This record gives sequence, structure tokens and C-alpha cells, in this order.
Amino acid sequence: MRRKLDVAARDRRTLEVRQLFALPHKKNEETSYETRIWLYFPRGFGISPQSWSVEAFYQDAHTYMRLHAPSLRLKDFADLEHPTNPAAILRRQLPMLVEDAAPTAQALDTLAKTLGAELVDAVTTTTRALIARIHDVDVADDKGALVRGVDACCTDVLRALGAVRRVRAKARAYRTVAPSLLPALAFAEEFASAVVDERLAELAHVVDAAPALRDGSGAAVKMRLNVARAAEAVHRRRREQGFPIPSGSLGANLEHDARSSGRSNEYFTYRLGVLKKEMQRALYVDTRANKSDPFWRNSAAAVAAGLAATWALLAQVQLFSGGLSSSQSVLLFAAAVFAYILKDRMKEWTRAVLTRKLLKWDHNERIVGDALSCAGLGKIGGRAAEIARWVKDTEVPKPIAGLRQSVRTVRGVADLEHILLVHRRVTFEADQTPVPEGFGVQELFRLSLDEILKRLDDPVDDVAYYEPETGSFARAEMPRVYHLNLIAEATEEKSGDQVTARFRVVVNQQGIVHIDRVLERATNREAQPPLVEQAAE
Repeated sequence: MRRKLDVAARDRRTLEVRQLFALPHKKNEETSYETRIWLYFPRGFGISPQSWSVEAFYQDAHTYMRLHAPSLRLKDFADLEHPTNPAAILRRQLPMLVEDAAPTAQALDTLAKTLGAELVDAVTTTTRALIARIHDVDVADDKGALVRGVDACCTDVLRALGAVRRVRAKARAYRTVAPSLLPALAFAEEFASAVVDERLAELAHVVDAAPALRDGSGAAVKMRLNVARAAEAVHRRRREQGFPIPSGSLGANLEHDARSSGRSNEYFTYRLGVLKKEMQRALYVDTRANKSDPFWRNSAAAVAAGLAATWALLAQVQLFSGGLSSSQSVLLFAAAVFAYILKDRMKEWTRAVLTRKLLKWDHNERIVGDALSCAGLGKIGGRAAEIARWVKDTEVPKPIAGLRQSVRTVRGVADLEHILLVHRRVTFEADQTPVPEGFGVQELFRLSLDEILKRLDDPVDDVAYYEPETGSFARAEMPRVYHLNLIAEATEEKSGDQVTARFRVVVNQQGIVHIDRVLERATNREAQPPLVEQAAE
């Protein structure tokens, strides 16, 4: 499974770092991964260790894990004989419902939701790859391969949805022994077909907006017709099944009874969001907090409190010893007050130092991945540990500092940045029955930027300038943006494979404008490919 590391915008105000971890597939085998993320906050953000503590950072940052099968291609979902296609696995499980060792309803529901989530991932991956190819197409390029790619995508989408319908049809024969399976499969088809409809619309918009496709070869027309035919077939099926359908013509005139009409845009987006969470929830890997952290943290706090109390007591002993003049008593009283004030600072300093020495990680979690075990497909376990801290530029490794200094947007400007390091270590353990080949774990590290964005200036700057073409002075509103640099380093401990990438996150007061992958470097024991750079904008 190829190592993947990417940074994207989950929404306009949430940054997401995505990784894909390969799982051990041999009994009792372990694999470990370490990830370090350096976040560079310019001083203009107003973000510093004083204004944004590590505790506040943890309130804004969340990490999710979910099982994922990236090796499944879109066309594999149409093959009901494929060994790891969830639809094929579910289809093989159905006849076992009438046997003594019947699969549980939970197992079948999990497979149905897995089918919906993985099919959506495959559709999204395929269409976005086509969109990227269309963006890069040149007038002189041969468009034939691109036309065939779009045609294959549309064909595979319809065949994959057809396979889901075939499994639903077969499941109806077992509705008395597995009553919850049919609703789960209906949800899977509804969610998948809604996403297919959206992805096909995105593909059509990109085809329409690509001038390089209009070279007289008819490529744009062919692709547009293929996408339109597929979208029409999906739409027809959705109407037949009574699935909610978006409509731009309704506007603000929503139906009073959204459930009966199914045509309320508000109801459509709400329902789709619920279904998305339900599909993906089946694949989430549970992380349960380890209780060893509070012991060391509380021990450090107790020692710090004891030292502070001892200091305050010793400082006041002379005050009550008697035999002192008035001036000496005043001085000792002032010293006692000062010592009491200093006591709290001493307590915090001691606690911070001891916590850092005794506690290597801020959080320790146990990983329990049993989403597929109820279907007899194995499970995983493991541990996850994480720590976040503000660091000085002298504490940043030289290779990372070098990545930050290269490909500058504005050269020659001194850096005035605060640096936050997030360090995470994940270890996966194969169970007695390992998860099948082709499945991995996708980790999603999400950081809310609300605390950062609210400190920024207005997103538009009114600029006055001289216009040489007309010989006059003019004013114009120009975008005001800020750059947040992020460097991520992901390492697989066993093989030594490492991926390091730098991203430039361009933001304004309203959210993320765009994200640029600036640099990327991959190293392993066999070879060290050169650094891949992209020019600064």
C-alpha cells in the first residue's frame, strides 16, 4: 500500500491532514508510524504560546481514524465475485442467515455501510483524477484517452450502482431473519447515488470550462454526452426509489412537508449529512483513552504543590519567631507576602518542568478496530500517543528548517513566526484473525481555525493606485490574505520510509482560500528521490 500524506480543507474553517497507514496482515505482527507536524504562525496572526495554550489547541484539534480499502477501484464494485468488494462479501453472507452459524445483524449492517462509504471514496477518487487530467490537458494533446477515461468512469459508476441494487434484491428474500439489512442497504444506495450525482455534475462543469477541449475533435461533446447519460440514469433511479433530490428551481420556497415531498433542499442536505456520518461511522476505529496519563500528571502537580507550600512556610518562619524590631518585622512581613505570591509561580514552573520530564506524551490512547470482526473479517488493535508543544526555531531540525526557508513567496524578509510542533506515534497490532489484504487505516487530523481567523483583518483591502493606460488614478478592492506554513513528516519505523511535505495554507478572515503543496520529499533505504518543488506564487 503506497504511503500517502496530504493536507486539504475539510471546509473553509477546518484544516485536515490526511494519512493512509498500511496494516499488519500477519498474526501478532506490529507496524509503527510517527508523524510530526510543524505549524508556522506569523506574528501578524496574533497566535503565540500566551494567546493559544496547548490545552486550547487540543480543544480545537481532533484526530479520527477509519478503516479504508484504497486498492479497490471503481470497477471492482461492479464485480460481485471480487474477494474484497463489500457487496460481494455481503452477497456471500446472505445464504448463511438460514444456517446454524448465521452472521449477526450487526455484521451485515456493517458490511452494507462499508459498501456505501467505500463506493463513495472510489467514485470521488476516480472523478477527481479525471478532473485533474482535464485541468492539465493541452490543445495539442490527444483527447482520445481522456474521452475513454470519462466513458469508463460513467460505465463503472452505473454498473457499481447496479451491483448494489442486485444485492438489495437478493436481501429481500431474507428480510424476515435480517430486518435491519434492507434499510441499511437502502441508505447505502441513497448516499452513494447522491454523491455520484454531485461528482458527475462537477465533472460536467469542468468539461464545459476547459477551452483546450474545444479543438474541433468533438472531445468535449462526447464527454458531456457520456456524463449526461449517466447522470440521467442515476436521477431516474433516485426518483423511482423516492430518494430526496436537490432542486435549484425551488429556491427559498421550501415545501412545508419536507418528508412527504422529499424536495426540500434543506431536508436534502440535512439527510445527506446524516447518511454520510452513518456510513462512515461503521468504519471508524475506536480510540479509548489510557488511564496512565493522569497518574504522572497528578504526581507532578502534587510534588509542585508540596515544594511551593514548603517555600511559603520557610519564608514565614522568621516572622513568627519574635524578638524583632518594627522595621525588621515589616521587612519580613513584606518578604512573606512576596514569597506567597511567588509560591503560585513556583508551583506552575515546577509542574511544567516535571510534567515535561516524566510525561513523554500528552495523550495515550488504545486503538480498537473491530468494525469488520463481526463479519468474520478480522480486527486490529494498537496504541496512539500524542504531544503538542511550542518550540523555538533553534529546536527545529535543520532539514525541516531548510524546507521552511526554501521557495519563499517574499524573499529577503526576516521570519517572525511562532512554531507549534504536533508529534504523534501510532502502533498497529494484528489480531489472531488479521484484517484482509487491501484494508488500511486513514487518519484524519482536523484543526479548527476559528481561533486564528477571528484575529485577522477584513478580507478586502481598498487600494488606491495610478493607472498608466488611462493616465488617471483609480481605486480597487484587492484581497487581503495571510500565509500559514505547515510542514509534515511521516515515518514508518520498520522500513524507514519517510515522506516530508510542506504546504502553504492561504487564509483570510472568512476561511481557507486555497492550499498549495510547495515541497515534497520521499526517502527510503533503497533510494532517495530528489526534492520535488513547486514554484511559489
